[in-house]
Amino acid sequence: MKQPTPAFSEAGSGDEHTAQSGMNPKQSSAQAEQSKSESIRHPGFQKGTKPLLTLDNPFATNLPDNLFGDKWAFVQLPFDDVREEVELLERRYAFGAGLDLDLLGFELDETTLVPGVAVESSRAKPLAAWMNGLEICSMEVDTGRANLILSAGVSTRYVYAGYQKSAATTQEAEAWEAAKKACGGLHFLAIQENLNSDSCVGFWLLLDLPPPPV
Repeated sequence: MKQPTPAFSEAGSGDEHTAQSGMNPKQSSAQAEQSKSESIRHPGFQKGTKPLLTLDNPFATNLPDNLFGDKWAFVQLPFDDVREEVELLERRYAFGAGLDLDLLGFELDETTLVPGVAVESSRAKPLAAWMNGLEICSMEVDTGRANLILSAGVSTRYVYAGYQKSAATTQEAEAWEAAKKACGGLHFLAIQENLNSDSCVGFWLLLDLPPPPV
């Protein structure tokens, strides 16, 4: 793997706009009551039954001791290099996972910088092996708590790492999240024996998907 850039030269920014639905509150309330009444009349309705699927993100739990690295950093790689890593994943690394970028419809410019997290560990191979069994989905920053959150499987979330909260680190974290959003949620995790190395032991291409519509 080509050595990733360790910092963000520019933090993306943009105005946020609150969506206005234009729905009449009284009409919405009436529709809700009608829907509730229809649900109760449904032959399969059982009062007090819990939903099979909840959409709320579960609280992040502590990371198991065997998954800790020695140090980590926010990094970025050009999209062209990311594609190369995915193509060479099976031959070069024993651990990791890719995504079918063509199937997902990613058409980023080859020079677009894709954000990622690089982790250094003196036991990089065992760490990558343990991480390989997690079904890693995505990573995100909780700027309020100054934590890096790792999502795995259907509903598992870990506090992967923390950082000293300051104006500078908050800006860096927000820039990382902005870069991820600009790439359509695409990001990566790399495990290395040394953060200054051009190679890594494990490489996971990840995708931060928006929550499903309710």
